[in-house]
This record gives sequence, structure tokens and C-alpha cells, in this order.
Amino acid sequence: MKLNNDSKELLVFLAIIAVIIGIFLTFYFGLTGLKVFIGIIMASLPFYVFLNSFKLAEGEKFVLSIILGITLFPSFAYLLGFLVSFRMSIAIVFILLTAVSIFWNKKPRKS
Repeated sequence: MKLNNDSKELLVFLAIIAVIIGIFLTFYFGLTGLKVFIGIIMASLPFYVFLNSFKLAEGEKFVLSIILGITLFPSFAYLLGFLVSFRMSIAIVFILLTAVSIFWNKKPRKS
């Protein structure tokens, strides 16, 4: 993946915004607010990696990954939670989604 100058600027901007949001949430909600924010970021990470295989702008990938992370990740963890403990299901879903997204990006594409 080759980033152009605009994409790099957007990623730096998003990182700065994430740090500001993290500080704000820690200040107002304490460690719990920071944990929720980190959880949302971690849940959307596999979807961001998956969306890298499509021709989308960085902003589109960012927003779609957050939406998918907020909706699909908890749904998968909840459904798997019927079979194993909930904490274990969160870890299993994260590992599986990350593995699938990395495998999807490594797979050769037809042009």
C-alpha cells in the first residue's frame, strides 16, 4: 500500500484527533472512558485492514471500519458468547477477524 501526501496528512490528523479524544474521555470518564475508546479502535482495526483491499479513500475506510466495528464485532462476540465465555469470545472474534482480513489482503487479485 503506497500512501500519497494527502493520505499521510489525513492519517496524522486522525491520530492527533484520536489522542485528543482519548485525553478528553480520560479526563471526564476516567479510565473507563479510555477503555471504551480503545475498545472501539481495536474492534474497528480488523475491518480497516480488510477495507484496505478495496479502492477507497482513507476517510471512507476510517468511517466504514468504525461503523462495522461498532455493529458487527459485538454481534459476532455475542453470538459466540453462547458457546464460550464472553471474554474468550471477544478474543476469538478479534483474532479470527484479524486473520481473515490479513489473509484477504495477501490473496492475489485478478486484474
